Amino acid sequence: MDAADAYARNMVRSCTACSKAKAKCVRKPGEGVGVCERCARLKKECHAKEAVVRRRKPIKTTRAAQLEKLESKIEHLVNTLSHGQIPSTCVPPALGRPAPPVSLQASSITDRAGCSFTRTSDVLRSLCEEGCASPSTDANPSSVTTSANLQLERTNTCVRLSEAESLLDRFRRLMATGMPFVIIPAEATASSLQSSSPVLLRSICTIALVHDLPRQQALVKELVRDVAERIMVKSEKSIDLLQSILMVVAWYHSHVFWSLQVTNLLHLAIAMIIDLGIDRSPSATVDFKAKYVKAVHGPPLATRVPSLAERRVVQGVFYLTSMLSSSFRKIDAMPYTNYMEECLDHLEQAKEYDSDILLVQIVRVQRVIEAIHTTDSPSAPPRIYIKAFQADIERLRKADPYKKDDVFLSMQYLTAEILIWELSLNDLQDNKTHTLSSHLEDLYNCVESIKQFLDAYFLIPSSAYLLLPFSVFGQFAHAFIVLTKLASLELEGWDLKALNDQLSFSEVIDECASRFEAAAHATTDGIVIKNESFTLWAQRVKFMEKVYQQKFTSEATNKALAQEPDKARAWQTPTNAGQPTPPEDPVLSTDFFNYLDENFWQTFAGFTGDFDLQLPDMTTA
Repeated sequence: MDAADAYARNMVRSCTACSKAKAKCVRKPGEGVGVCERCARLKKECHAKEAVVRRRKPIKTTRAAQLEKLESKIEHLVNTLSHGQIPSTCVPPALGRPAPPVSLQASSITDRAGCSFTRTSDVLRSLCEEGCASPSTDANPSSVTTSANLQLERTNTCVRLSEAESLLDRFRRLMATGMPFVIIPAEATASSLQSSSPVLLRSICTIALVHDLPRQQALVKELVRDVAERIMVKSEKSIDLLQSILMVVAWYHSHVFWSLQVTNLLHLAIAMIIDLGIDRSPSATVDFKAKYVKAVHGPPLATRVPSLAERRVVQGVFYLTSMLSSSFRKIDAMPYTNYMEECLDHLEQAKEYDSDILLVQIVRVQRVIEAIHTTDSPSAPPRIYIKAFQADIERLRKADPYKKDDVFLSMQYLTAEILIWELSLNDLQDNKTHTLSSHLEDLYNCVESIKQFLDAYFLIPSSAYLLLPFSVFGQFAHAFIVLTKLASLELEGWDLKALNDQLSFSEVIDECASRFEAAAHATTDGIVIKNESFTLWAQRVKFMEKVYQQKFTSEATNKALAQEPDKARAWQTPTNAGQPTPPEDPVLSTDFFNYLDENFWQTFAGFTGDFDLQLPDMTTA
């Protein structure tokens, strides 16, 4: 191959003159790079055009090829992290070392040796800590303190699998009866739950760790952070997350939570239920595209069947929102739809577990309670509503399929009765024109219902207080507030002495305080308790008694001394003029009995303060 042939091959067909004139350029065969016919005829110089190298379009890769390339990169990263600088302490449990922490396995990357890590950032952080383990000569004391605090926090939030098994067993034996909305199968272990429902396992370990309050607070802090990150940042939606939220809220105690997030958690649960579409029938969740496909190609071969776990979760969110709404007037209950009623009937018919029957009855009673407490401005006389709600409660009692004696269900029935009779009390307070005589029978029945409720509540041993769900304390708080209203009712003809003869306010407070003190020193599940929360609650209720006595004793004394000026001047001394000093507790004040506004419900429930329990600070994490 000579140079002329190579030049002819790389040369374009038309010359510059023909190309500019847009004329046909014809070369005589055999003349190689000679003059074309047109340039020869016109006697023009014939110059060949340089060939232009054109870039080829890149070949588009398929979706499968892109995913395969991404998987190979991830696999390479995992292998690098696993075999590069992984500490030697991460060994299989079979070698006699403790199992990996449950709290660090929620979002783990598991290798073949059985080692797991929380997130990629945790792995990188551990590698950096090992690489920078050498001491520094110019270390800052504040940085050393911060590292020590971080190390202590990691230790507090570390739950080993062996400990998780123990906490899971405690939950099954002592706490599961208070949560029929989440079922833990009998064959489930901590290891199996870690694989199927990791967030649920973390919530169980958190609420069952009642014997160590500081550590429980740290676990709650990490759990709420993880749940918020999964929902708000990663947009995760699962039954596991919903069940975990139900667990946390069901044992929502103000002394446990680092921040009062029960309302936020419940609204997140409601939003997730709507996004998952489990609050309505599967046919109602079909979008426009699916309806178009159905119209063209016919109905699909299979339709999603809601699971029993989904049905329980929906009922649980309604119950908790309604319980908080009826007890503290803080949150509106989740609307109860016809489909939710169908789910309840399905659970009653399926009877997968005995607790499903209890769940059905609890929800039905709560629906009546929701109807009672939402009767804010009745147009008819209160007696008409009272008779109607009484008939609803009696109908549920007669048709109760749950034949066993259950303390939670009994207290719920009594809570409904208190709310029924409270309608008459509210009407008496709102309408000053109504006479006391027209409401005396209802007020007497209200006091009797409160007495029966307190008798049932005081039957619960104080050693079980740390294991009780928050609904019990919520119902007790409501009964106590109604009793406070009756004990401080200022109406002409209202006899407080007769009320104290039937149900003494001071005796109730004394009994409550003594039980809180006993709970602070009790032994739960054979373990020494490291939890002083109920000691503070005992101080609170004692302060309530002092305020009550000061309020009404002072009023009675002022009336008696009004006619004796000398004794009145002697009474106005520095020792008698002041109010009782409240404990170091932001939730209480000497205006505690000014309860006739919404702030009383919020303050008593603890929604406006952290109870000064030295809870962990989010800003330090």
